[in-house]
Amino acid sequence: MIRLSDYEGGLGEQDIKRTRYSKPDYIRLQVVKTVCGVMVSYFLILALVSLYYVDRVRFGVIITEGLFTPERIFFAVAGLLVLIILMIVWILLCRKRSAKEYEESEIRVKEYEKTLKELLAIYEREKEESE
Repeated sequence: MIRLSDYEGGLGEQDIKRTRYSKPDYIRLQVVKTVCGVMVSYFLILALVSLYYVDRVRFGVIITEGLFTPERIFFAVAGLLVLIILMIVWILLCRKRSAKEYEESEIRVKEYEKTLKELLAIYEREKEESE
């Protein structure tokens, strides 16, 4: 009974929210959130690094040499590869973590529902005995 009240008091709220979705849908939702977070984080870090080095850029050289030099193309491709690698790693970790969270929540919700059914049966028996 105490565990049941704890679960209803807030501990089980996240579990119930998770199990409203099917497992593949929950995992996809978490992956989408992760992709968005990684993209935003990557571009914020890229912007901060760019702002840090902005005083070292000689804009006159960029105008005379052109924007696409082999060195700049190399750095752009390297940055893109880093983003792709980070994205793959985070997606794999997110899928594994989300699947584990969902399975654990599903077990707890099933136990909660089973306990509720047992409690309902007890109440019905007590009601019949009192009548």
